[in-house]
Amino acid sequence: MSDREVPSQRLENFPAFDGVRGVAVLVVVFSHMPQVVDSELYNIAWKLNQAPRTGYIALDIFFALSGFFITRLLLRERATTGRISFSNFYARRALRIFPVYYLTVVACYFLFHFGTWDTFSLLTYTFNFYHPFHPAPHPLEQTWSLSVEEQFYFFWPLLVLLVPQRLLSVTTGRVIPLLAIVSGLVIAAIYGGQDNSLSGDLVYMSIFTRMLSLSLGGWLAVREFEKRPLHGRPCVLLLAVAISLLIADRIGRDTGFITSQAAYWTVALVAYAMISVSFVSTIVFDDSIVKRGLTRFLSTPILRGFGRISYAMYVVHLPVLFYLGLNDGALSGNKAPLMQVVLAFAMTFALSVVSYFAIESPLSSFKANFGGAPGQPAESPVVEPAMTR
Repeated sequence: MSDREVPSQRLENFPAFDGVRGVAVLVVVFSHMPQVVDSELYNIAWKLNQAPRTGYIALDIFFALSGFFITRLLLRERATTGRISFSNFYARRALRIFPVYYLTVVACYFLFHFGTWDTFSLLTYTFNFYHPFHPAPHPLEQTWSLSVEEQFYFFWPLLVLLVPQRLLSVTTGRVIPLLAIVSGLVIAAIYGGQDNSLSGDLVYMSIFTRMLSLSLGGWLAVREFEKRPLHGRPCVLLLAVAISLLIADRIGRDTGFITSQAAYWTVALVAYAMISVSFVSTIVFDDSIVKRGLTRFLSTPILRGFGRISYAMYVVHLPVLFYLGLNDGALSGNKAPLMQVVLAFAMTFALSVVSYFAIESPLSSFKANFGGAPGQPAESPVVEPAMTR
């Protein structure tokens, strides 16, 4: 078997990706925390975290990373065995994602007394379609992004298996991203004049639009497989165009030129996808001083530690905020005592550590039964942490 047929680098245990997850989950949790009444320094840091939309970008980067690593694993399996084991694939995903998620859903059901339909959407990973039509604050509203991931897992292995290798690059890099953009514009045409918030939420949370970054992440894996990794000047150009798009999009909304939330978010998702592709390409394929500096920073033990517990932190942090009555602070501008915010973070951290050692790590040993490597909570740094609007 030639070198071209199987990706040669083994990135699953690359320390920097634990660090990426660690930074992302801290950004997300901090974004959802309220400001405080007794620390101006904390409030300055909070505003600096909110202003550049770090949470939105972190989410999209993880969608791209998810697409990259899942596609990479599938391509390697297909090249090595000539097939893809769907049972093994879904078993590994279930071992990683289901236990913590469903345990949290059940606990929140009794704590917050969910209704029938929001419970159904949570149990079936369709909350990303339910929530835009029922936009009231919800203790598990951040799980819309996990719904997107599960829907992606549902059909992506079949696509990688069935699409001929010669067509995979154009399919993942052009056809699906173009369809994702078109879907956002279609939503704008259908709902834009009726309810801007609804149309914006549909674009932001839909699997159809979010396939933009998921598919482009897969495209990067295909390019690696074909010995055509993307790095260098194209990444710098993508970043520059993305920043320009975001600035133009914001000016267009502020001046009233862009009146549809769906159109606004479609343009924003295109820009986020460009940033995500640039970041993933740089951290994976580049050999510049930028990549080396990022890798060194992201490989620090404390960030790697937060990365290991990031999935549980993401799942439980919003229920903790709801339980303590801090859930609306980030949106409403209400401030809370600093010690109450510290308590919220401490509870989130403690629950996440317990989850990691009591649930995630023990269950990871079963991965060897389904073609995975034992002893690792995740087969790849798949994007469980994500950001809700």
